[in-house]
Amino acid sequence: MLKRLRRSAGSTLSCRAVWGVLLAVWILPQLGGCASVPGWMVSDKPSWRTQYALARVSPAVVRINVVMRDFQNGIPENFRAIGSGVIIDRQGRVLTNFHVAGRARRIEIVLPDQERVRATLIGSDHWTDLALVQMDMAQIHARHLHFKWASLGNSSHVQLGQPVLAIGTPFGLARTVTRGIISNTDRFFNATTIDGYETGWFNNWLQTDAAINPGNSGGPLINLRGQVIGINTRGDPTANNLGFAIPINVARRVIPSLLKFRKVARSYVGLELEPMLGLSRFYHLPAQTGVLIRSVDHNSPASIGGVHALDVLLSVNGHPTNCRFPEQVSSVRRYISSQPVGSRVALLVERMTDGSKMQQKTLYVFTQRLESVIAPRHQIKPWGIVVRNLTDAYLRQQQMKMIRGVLVTSVQSGSIADTAGMEDGDIIRRVGSIGIVDSLQLKVLADRMAKTKKPYAVVVKRGRTERTLVFSPGSGS
Repeated sequence: MLKRLRRSAGSTLSCRAVWGVLLAVWILPQLGGCASVPGWMVSDKPSWRTQYALARVSPAVVRINVVMRDFQNGIPENFRAIGSGVIIDRQGRVLTNFHVAGRARRIEIVLPDQERVRATLIGSDHWTDLALVQMDMAQIHARHLHFKWASLGNSSHVQLGQPVLAIGTPFGLARTVTRGIISNTDRFFNATTIDGYETGWFNNWLQTDAAINPGNSGGPLINLRGQVIGINTRGDPTANNLGFAIPINVARRVIPSLLKFRKVARSYVGLELEPMLGLSRFYHLPAQTGVLIRSVDHNSPASIGGVHALDVLLSVNGHPTNCRFPEQVSSVRRYISSQPVGSRVALLVERMTDGSKMQQKTLYVFTQRLESVIAPRHQIKPWGIVVRNLTDAYLRQQQMKMIRGVLVTSVQSGSIADTAGMEDGDIIRRVGSIGIVDSLQLKVLADRMAKTKKPYAVVVKRGRTERTLVFSPGSGS
């Protein structure tokens, strides 16, 4: 009995001591400010949750060194750049941004232990600004290197105000972590491009105040469970810690296609969409009904199918396309683009007729493959120019007819093309009597014509007119 009483008294005293410490921590700052709190009561260590999250993900974060090529005045120039990435599986695959590795001529992965490994591009998708890179596993095994990989979370569970960590290599400073919160879970950008390539058309972004700077691109945004919930992509240099990450669920949808096809095939019908906010009453429609077709691309499947600007799109193949707010536009675009390329799609539209009467119509269009305005550039050395293939998207953007040819993007000063009068923006249509289809054909012809000593004609389209330029072999520098 005596021992039991002693244990009970000891427990009471321990509880009183704990309550006394807690009471002191609360009262002392009220009396004399933080300086009155003894140093042993204040912890300057990171929270165990932050340490746990970093321990799980940081060993999987890598620096990516790339060599890229650009053209200045028709002359190729290689330059180095850096970014970040995160290893996502035991096969040594690294997830990063398209603008980091998607156009790289050489890729090198720097592991957390500073070991460097060669890598190759598996596939990329500039529409979501994502790329997948493969580390050289033979090199890793031969050198007995080790790596860890991160766990992918679920970005649909991300909440406003949730603490997050951004890990990467800002300005080349490896193994850097910044902390913040989710400022917005569904940030929308309209007509976004990075390095000229369209991106973010089919997804919204996670916004965070965790600092994201140049070099952070491609690194992971993680929650305190140590799961990757986003890929850091961009910051606003004019703002204070205003950064944006691609939700990891977007990457989950893209990765299988990159592994299988090296790219993502999407459908195009040629619609520019606008949310219905403030327009529902004008069109006599219930709220949360349909999406406004702001414009229809010239010569697009939708144009050929009879869709008009200012029609209200109610559904696609029976799937409702309700879009009242800007944040909902991306999901409608994504659903349209997910239809099989070349398939027939039923568009239910509501159209205002004469007398402000509304009429519903079902219109059928055949989808085309979605392509970028920008195509890869190729150097035509004998002429001293750089060209890219014409895409239908470029011709539509320029409001031009569908024609064949290649676009001149850069002319070297003093070259044979420069001497003949060729300019940036010219479209090469014919060499002699041969019509030009693509840059590969042009390269073969230019190599062949370089061996002749006779002048030959090159027909270019400049603005609305066609011009004939005379190329004289040996006239260029």
